[in-house]
Amino acid sequence: MFGKTLVHLAAGAALIVGGAIGCSSSKESASRDTLTQNVGIYPPGPSGVNKPRVGVPPFQVQAGSGFGGGGDLNGLAADQMTTLLDQTERLRVIERAQLQKLLDEQNLEGIVKPGELAKQGQVRGVDYLLLGKVTNLRVKHEKKGNGFGFAQIGGMVNMGGADIKNDETVITTECGVDIRLVDPTTGELLLSNFSEYKKTDSAKSMGLAILGANAQSKADIQLSEDDKGKILRLALDDAVRKSLPKLDKFLKNQPSKTSADAAPANTNPPANNPAAVTNNAVAPATGAPAGNTAVAGKKFCPECGTANDAGAKFCAKCGHKLD
Repeated sequence: MFGKTLVHLAAGAALIVGGAIGCSSSKESASRDTLTQNVGIYPPGPSGVNKPRVGVPPFQVQAGSGFGGGGDLNGLAADQMTTLLDQTERLRVIERAQLQKLLDEQNLEGIVKPGELAKQGQVRGVDYLLLGKVTNLRVKHEKKGNGFGFAQIGGMVNMGGADIKNDETVITTECGVDIRLVDPTTGELLLSNFSEYKKTDSAKSMGLAILGANAQSKADIQLSEDDKGKILRLALDDAVRKSLPKLDKFLKNQPSKTSADAAPANTNPPANNPAAVTNNAVAPATGAPAGNTAVAGKKFCPECGTANDAGAKFCAKCGHKLD
């Protein structure tokens, strides 16, 4: 009887411990979700405006302590900015792989460098490029936690010979974000914005896991690749959010941008002729011929109907691939 009682007590203790672990895990997940729950959620933009086609080349990321090594931060920043710009629902954002393909097909590989326009050039299928730089991206230990020990256990991480509880560590993440919208054909700067991102909170509240640091105050600490990406995404989201007033103003007053190869629309086609004559090339009044038929030295885009040179691989107006 005594043995059965011990078994029941042990089982009850296991359930309590398991429930506590599950609860802790849920709280940790909740804190991580809270940090990024508003990322990419923006107020609606102006209605009735043209949405220009924008490409995002690799950023220039100057990483400080805590962000050394690991993956390609330049490409990661550009990927994250591409997603965030699309979520503003103010622009037609070109997928990064497609942008690189456009540059390669048009022999414009050297037109951009990380964070800057290296030389001017018309990129068919792209209205503007969004260039970006992230400076002094770092995370640092702001002050000591309450508990130090001698071994790494539970929620504690080793920091230069001592241990500190992850949930008691206060950290500061910071960087500067400089974004510029440019016309690649002319090099004209159309919109720019610089913002400083800084957040100080406990590692637990920010949902960050410290991998290592020195136990001294204000020492730089190390994070996982996922947490580095999270901080970068938060900083870029903050920059986009602060840029929206300027972007909305630009969209309302943006200059008209027409392609040199785009054919003017014929607003009065003959009533008895189903075809509209444009630049000595015959195309149906309702759009381009089926497929990418070349007529009189022109190739019509099946997506928007624009007349392109017969040898064009991408539409000069919308960037759609031509067979």
